[in-house]
Formats: sequence, C-alpha cells, structure tokens
Amino acid sequence: MSRKSEKFGNYIATPFWDMRYERWKRYLDGLKGNQRNILSSYPFRWVYTPPHDAASAVEFLRDIEVGAEMVAPQKIEEILARMPTFEDLIAQGSVQWKDGEFDKVPSYGFRQIPEWEPMAGVLIHWPVFYPPLWDSYRQAIAACDHVTTFLRIPEGHLGAAVLAWLECNGIDLGKVRSIPGPIGDLWGKDFAPLYGVNTYTGEAVAHEFSFAAYGEQYRSDFKANVDVDSKFTWAEGFKIYRTEIMIDGGYVQTTDGDGTYIMTRRILWDNESIPNLVPKLESWLGANRMIFIDEQPEDELGHINHLRFVAPGKVLVGKPDKKGTPIYNYLSKVRDLLNSLKYDVVDIPCPEQFSRTMPGGEFVNPVMYANCLLMNKRVIVPSYDYAGIEKYNEEALEAYRRALPDYQTIPIDVSIMTLVGGGLYCGSKEIPDVSATKKD
Repeated sequence: MSRKSEKFGNYIATPFWDMRYERWKRYLDGLKGNQRNILSSYPFRWVYTPPHDAASAVEFLRDIEVGAEMVAPQKIEEILARMPTFEDLIAQGSVQWKDGEFDKVPSYGFRQIPEWEPMAGVLIHWPVFYPPLWDSYRQAIAACDHVTTFLRIPEGHLGAAVLAWLECNGIDLGKVRSIPGPIGDLWGKDFAPLYGVNTYTGEAVAHEFSFAAYGEQYRSDFKANVDVDSKFTWAEGFKIYRTEIMIDGGYVQTTDGDGTYIMTRRILWDNESIPNLVPKLESWLGANRMIFIDEQPEDELGHINHLRFVAPGKVLVGKPDKKGTPIYNYLSKVRDLLNSLKYDVVDIPCPEQFSRTMPGGEFVNPVMYANCLLMNKRVIVPSYDYAGIEKYNEEALEAYRRALPDYQTIPIDVSIMTLVGGGLYCGSKEIPDVSATKKD
C-alpha cells in the first residue's frame, strides 16, 4: 500500500480559487510530469457551483472520492432541517460577524486561559474543499469525543453533506455543534481570539486581534478568505473586545498560564505604525512578561513551530539530530533561554531530513511534533507516515508521556495536513469552559 505522504506529496491546502493568477501559476509550474495528477484533488467546480439539493450533495461526495456510498440523500435532508442558519447563530449571540469597530481599551485584568485548564470543546474548520484532509480531520473529531466539537461548515446542502458523511463514518453528531456559515481558511489558531477571564469579576472575555494573515502579500492574494476570517468570531458566553493590533496566532506561543508570552518579532514589524505598541500589546495579551525571539531560520511565515507550553512551568522544545545546523543552533538558543527562566524543558524530536521544498518554491518542515492538540487530560499527538520516520513518531509519543503522565495520548497521522506548514494545533482552537471561569 502506498503512503499518503507519497500519493499527496505535492498537495498544498491553499485556497487557489480565491487568489491572483501568479500564485496558482507558480504552483502549476512547480509540478512536473505525473505530479500534475494532484490537480484532481482541487474541486474547483464545486467551489463555484456548490450543491443545491441532496442529490447534487451526494454527487459532490462521490466526485471528491471520500466515500459517498453510505450517505443517503434522505439523511442529508434530515440533517439540513436541523441545522441552524448563520443568521440564527448571530441572533443568538453565538457568533459575532463584524468588520473593524475596534475598542480603545481591552478588558482590564484579562488572563488568557491556558490549554490545560477546563475546556468546553474545540473549534475546528472543516476542510470542505480539501478532500485529502477529510480523514485526518475526522480522526481529530473522533479523538475529541470527550468534549464538544464546534464545527464550522458551509451553509445549505454542502454543510449537511459533511455532517451526514461524518455520521456515516462513526462520528456521534450529538457531540458536534454545527456552525454553518461563510467559509474562510483552515487555520483557526491563527485568527481566533484569545479566550480568557477578567480576573477581577470572573467574567468570560475574549480579545480579538486583527488577522495579520501571514503578511501583506497573502492578505492581498486571498483577500476574500481573509475578510471572512477577520469578521467571524465564536462569541457564545464571552464578551468580545477587538483591537486593531495585528497578530497571526502562529507568531505567539500562547501563555504559560502565568502571564508570560513568547513571540517572534514579526508582531513588531506588522504593527510598526501603531504608537506605544509594546505597552498596548502587553495590555491586550494580559501579559506580565513578553519575550521576543528571532524568527525560525527558513520559515517565511515567522511562526513558532517547535516550542510548546504544555503545563504550568513546563515546555516542549524541538531537538534536531544534527548539530551545527541553523535550526539546531536556533532551538539551542531558545532552550538556553527557557532554562535560564527556570522552565522545565522537555526535548521532543525535530528531524530535519524531512524538510522539503514544495511546488512553487515554498519551503516547509512537515514534521512538527509540538503541533499537538491538548485538552481535558487528553493530548492528540501528530504522527507522520514518511518512510524512515517511525522511530521519531515513537520518541515523540514517549516525550509527551513523560511530560504529561496523567494524560491519554492519541497519535493521529497529519502528513497531508502539515504539507502546507500547518497541523492539528494550527487548525483548531480550544474553547474554555465558561462555567469554570466564574468566581465563587
């Protein structure tokens, strides 16, 4: 049996239908010979003419080859009748849909709730137009069956077809909260708000930053998608405060639970026009200490990929095999910094030999073991099916077991998801349990 990483090795989960021509052309030019077979994985037809009834929804599932045999048109119609509309969600206050309207000041006493504290569920953006990712995301939802999955899907028959497919593939829809509406990008961590609590009142609050969207060029090329992601906020139970300060969530290693944030200097460059940026950023993050680090070598996005807080005072840091390389030196410097700050540092594999250049010239390191989803005593660990990586998968699992001995560890193959440079952590956002934020 061929590996998924070989079959889809040239696939990139990028919204090529919403872009200027040049980026798509670069991608096409990078595909050689039979590599162009991967183009059948981009269902452009359905982007422009989505299903209009149950029969065409089944045709969509059949066309994208995810397995439509078990999905009956009647099931799609039944699910559609139960789905809320986007307008319903807005009217209920579950969703905010706003453009701009920034607040001058944040919620005073803001504390972001770290991932190891009680969570109600996880917000996931279903990869509706990325068929190679469907099974990975299904596995992620199955692994989160101890909480609610807040699932962003398209409206109408297309969204109902996704839910019907999930149910036919073993997902209990009683544990899924559907959020039909406009669909943007996949990487919820990058544009979701920081959910937290006002430590003086116990009120559940969220700070919504403007979406930096990986830089000015991306914001221009994929403007329609970026606009959707900038307007959408899951707000149920939280009072939302908005700021013009731009953040891409990948720039920030979220809080250690005690007010410390580590972030790359890209945040400073993105917001250089904002006066008094650092104290404003400190207020909006609710930070007691902000640590700015260099961007990772050869990472065009300026993201933090191999560093992760997983418990109070405890952090995972990637450790490459080969000494003296740029990434080895970079992570050694980060490790020395964290040791000097008295964190308990746990090494996790960072095998450089699996880095690659994608069609179009994008460099990615598709092995990012720190890109886990951690929630309510369960940690979903990224795993990869590349030839020769088996020992690293085991070492990563063992690192998590050492770091989090009272957690259940569940490995999930993210080989295709991560080829665009993301992963399970990037493609989700934990939603805190509002009841746990209330003061006695």
